[in-house]
Amino acid sequence: MTPAAAISLTCPECRHENEIERIYCHDCGARLDRSAVSARKMPKAEPPEEVQKRLRGMFDQRRAKLRLLLIRGTKLIVLAVVAAAVAQILIPPDVPPPTKSDAFPAQINMDLEMMMQYRKPPFLRYSEDSVNGFLAYALRNKKDKVNHPLLDFKRALVRFEEGTFQITLERSIFGYPIYTRGIYGIEAGGGKVAASSKGGSIGRLKIHPELMKRAGVLFADVATALQQQAKQVARLGSVELHDKEVVFNCPQ
Repeated sequence: MTPAAAISLTCPECRHENEIERIYCHDCGARLDRSAVSARKMPKAEPPEEVQKRLRGMFDQRRAKLRLLLIRGTKLIVLAVVAAAVAQILIPPDVPPPTKSDAFPAQINMDLEMMMQYRKPPFLRYSEDSVNGFLAYALRNKKDKVNHPLLDFKRALVRFEEGTFQITLERSIFGYPIYTRGIYGIEAGGGKVAASSKGGSIGRLKIHPELMKRAGVLFADVATALQQQAKQVARLGSVELHDKEVVFNCPQ
């Protein structure tokens, strides 16, 4: 029913129902009471500004929904990236299993000290296994310097390749192994030998060299424990890195 049809124009004389447009009764000609029609205000046309405002509000709601979907999607992507990074961190890299040897390791620090003092022999050559044996021996009695309340130090391993070396530290948290690895090159100049970062990893998550320059805290405890040996190497003439071996050259 339309709004107009809802208004009754009944003739007060003969009670005839008349159309809304009539002024006089169609049946008896009496004047009709149109006060009900006059009192009812017809809806005004909505101003253009109000129409634009209403439409803008409708589109703003759509935009808000799209924004909400975008935020939720971004959060899901970030969570997926973090989960993938954590998974890469927890996956152990390729490292040899721990081994025990009763053989007395090479005393590299004593050899370096003798070479620096007497300027001979002209060089010292060590295999990768010899250096790893020495590291295990040197760090065995320095557990207090490399252990933390939550992280237990297990071992340090080196790997030599042509021009670079890798040092991998194995620690455990609540019994689960965590590996950090740094890759370095050797630079000699000004009478000193220094290492330069070439990258690294945590577990299997690769770390950019620029980030590794700021990740010294990952190796700070072991570096402190081996500070004496590091100073000896820094005083050498040069260090040659080859596949599975290292050569220390006496300064001239």
